[in-house]
Amino acid sequence: MRKNRKKQRKCQKRRTTQNKIKLNAPNSGGDRRSRRTAIALQQGLVELLLEKPLREITISEVTNAADVSRTTFYLHYKNIEDLFHTMEQGIFLQFEAIIHRSMADEQNILHVEFDEKGKASMPALEEVFHFISDNPDLSVVLLNNPDSTFLDRIRVTGQDASSNAWQPSSPGWTSENLEYYYILVISGIRGVIEYWISTGMRESISEVVDIATDFLLRNYAFLENNSEGVPNGSATRK
Repeated sequence: MRKNRKKQRKCQKRRTTQNKIKLNAPNSGGDRRSRRTAIALQQGLVELLLEKPLREITISEVTNAADVSRTTFYLHYKNIEDLFHTMEQGIFLQFEAIIHRSMADEQNILHVEFDEKGKASMPALEEVFHFISDNPDLSVVLLNNPDSTFLDRIRVTGQDASSNAWQPSSPGWTSENLEYYYILVISGIRGVIEYWISTGMRESISEVVDIATDFLLRNYAFLENNSEGVPNGSATRK
């Protein structure tokens, strides 16, 4: 526990510089000008995605936004979908690194820690909300775009680890039940995130993390209190 808290404090000190996601162009070679052009096209796409869905965006609109020619576009990307998925991949890899920095190797994305006063915290979840706060335009694009696989990839990344962590406290539940339970929990978190964004992020990060953490602890209590898989209606932690 002490090791985890030290790691969490270290991550907090680095958050200002390391949680700011940057658009990048990993496939643009070593030429700096080429990378800048590829990133300008991504930025142009982000601006357009804040106004309309991906399927309605044309290459001409992106090139106009980036102030480059159509020929230049094809030097970097095959089509609009290739541009979007390349951008999404770069963002996901950076976000994944942020999440892993907040966790010890044995933890899962829904890991809960308690401080000396008994206050619960979820390091990975807190990083998610900091990511959204630090990168609002990218977050809206990734959360609201039906073509985005961003959240699905995060869900898959944590599913096995979470199910394995929950199994000892719920011996009466099958692996299939735990998978459905995980989907229910992740869907709830997604709902909290989407509502927070839609209301202009009116709560502070610490407030919304407390809300989400309380939600999850109540669900954990249900899981622990129903080891035989029979609901008893309790939402109180033992």
